[in-house]
This record gives sequence, C-alpha cells and structure tokens, in this order.
Amino acid sequence: MRLRPVFAVFGTALLVAGCAHTVAGSAVSNPAQGITPLRADDTDQVLISPGQLRDIVGSKLQTDADQARPIPGTSAVPACSALDAAGMAAFLGDKWLGFHVLLFTDGDKHDHVVAEAVAVYPDAAAAAAQFTAGTKNAKACDGQRALSTGGDAAWKFTVPEISADTVRWSKQQLGIPFDWTCYAEARLRNNAIVQAMACQGDDGGQVTVTTMTDRMSASVWELSGR
Repeated sequence: MRLRPVFAVFGTALLVAGCAHTVAGSAVSNPAQGITPLRADDTDQVLISPGQLRDIVGSKLQTDADQARPIPGTSAVPACSALDAAGMAAFLGDKWLGFHVLLFTDGDKHDHVVAEAVAVYPDAAAAAAQFTAGTKNAKACDGQRALSTGGDAAWKFTVPEISADTVRWSKQQLGIPFDWTCYAEARLRNNAIVQAMACQGDDGGQVTVTTMTDRMSASVWELSGR
C-alpha cells in the first residue's frame, strides 16, 4: 500500500507539509523587450488545471491540498530544506505578492502524487534574488540522506542540474520494498518562480515535471506579453 509515501512527501504542514523544490529565454525582464510583470492574481492562470494534469499523468487526480502560503518546515539536513516539496518557504521566501500551491493524488490508488506551485514577486529582480537564495544550498543537498519533515520517512536526494534560472532534483524514499521517487523542477520566469513535483513508482515523474514546468513557463511568458 502506498498511502504512507503519499503523506510522507507532503507531510503535516500541507495537511499541508513538505518533506525533508525549457521554455527558452531570459529569466530577467528587459523593458526593451516589452515584457510586462505578472500581477499577484495571475497565479491561477499559471497553474495547470486538474484536467490538464490528468492528460499529462495519465491518471485521474483529485485535489488533496490547496494553500495560498508557502509550506513551512526544515529538513533534518538543512541544505535540503528548500527541496522537500514544491512550494517550500525555504525556497520561495516571504517577499512574494501572490502565491498558490496545489497537491493532487489519485485517491485510493496511491500510484501518483503531483504538486505545483507558483510565486509572483514585485519585479524580475526580486524573483531572481529569491531564486538565487532558494537554490544556494542545493548543491550541498546532492547525495544527502534525510528524514522527512514531521515524519519518519527517509529520502536520498539527487540534484543533477542547477543554473541561474533552473534547478532539477529528485528524492527517493529509502527503507521500503518498492521504488518511490519524487522528481521536481523549479524555474525562474520573468517575475515568477514556478515549481512542480511528481512522485510515483518509476521514472515517469521526470517527464511529468518537465512537461508541467514547460507549460507553466509558457503561461508566464504569455501573461508577460512576450
């Protein structure tokens, strides 16, 4: 039964909680290009609808958590605190103007857990500064093993890519008789940071999060008038 990994991933703070977060182009707004900053209430236009997620994941999903503030919590390994889940306060800070995080599961099947988050900041410079702050310890998290926040599930973190506007990572649950891996991505786009995480029993979550962040990035640029 996969119920335990579902709640281990997003724990008590989402309940809402976190465990122990290309469309090509410039991540920083350039007035000469006519890029308009997103507004605080644009978050829902960036997030992917449950129906669209069903098509991406290949399974019907239900909303299990819906929150308008980042998820608090600190990992047992502090360097991994920002990467516990999509929407972590340790990654997204408190300088945002608008924020929304959603958690989806496939109900009693316990085969898929998907989360998405978007934070909108006053301007592109503020978003870039927060992305830098949120990812500054990501390299130190690579290869770490940590207990989840507010739980007893153990995870191994892998962080294969960190750049000025993109970070990709995964976390594999340890000590269980089957594979349960969460893949995640965060991208800096204009004055927003978008994130996605997908957990399942194989590597399919990697394709899911890339598809999600591609679509979320495209929505950001469309709203920006680019």
